[in-house]
Amino acid sequence: MRSCCSQVSMTLALTPAAVCQCFTLVSLCTSIADPNWIQVQNCSDSSSKLIYGVAFTLHAYQNLTDTGPLGGLHGWGMWLLYSLAVLCYSAVLFSSSSFLLDFLGAAVTHSKLVTSLHFLTAFICMTVVGVCVACMSVIEHNLQRGKTESSPALCMSAGESFYIEMLGLLFSFIACALALKGHPEPIRAREYLSVDGEDSDAEPLIGGAEREE
Repeated sequence: MRSCCSQVSMTLALTPAAVCQCFTLVSLCTSIADPNWIQVQNCSDSSSKLIYGVAFTLHAYQNLTDTGPLGGLHGWGMWLLYSLAVLCYSAVLFSSSSFLLDFLGAAVTHSKLVTSLHFLTAFICMTVVGVCVACMSVIEHNLQRGKTESSPALCMSAGESFYIEMLGLLFSFIACALALKGHPEPIRAREYLSVDGEDSDAEPLIGGAEREE
């Protein structure tokens, strides 16, 4: 008589939503590390320019002369940069949480939680883009207001970090769509059959021959 021992275990599964969320996380971290979210430069000389972004807020009080286009150290532009930094780090937190939970298989048992984290990450990424656009509008307004005939013409443009964040926003939207589409069933290990030594005599011999009494 055979005895059967089944071993069922959950394995790590890298779902499509988790893969896209991983790309979102990489894009967020890259955009934070790169300081150039917004750049202001002389329209006739692109060699000298000022750059603003998340990294700028960490050294804002050491760059008092560089906050003019932002409206000063306590201007609207500076406060928008502070908000940008907080939102970026919040997006990294939620993006990493949704990726890890999805990767560890929580998308199967807690699908609503993981899907909510995917959507929250996409919302925060969208807010990051909106805050950055608002900061660019403030800088553009300050440049137009401070323009005189004697002062050099200054031009404002988006830096590479802004476009990297846009890429992260795209990946976060794709992750949300894949999370809504559904999650795969958990991958289980094979069932292994073990035969006790006591029951081995009851097995037929090789070749189908029967035991002789």
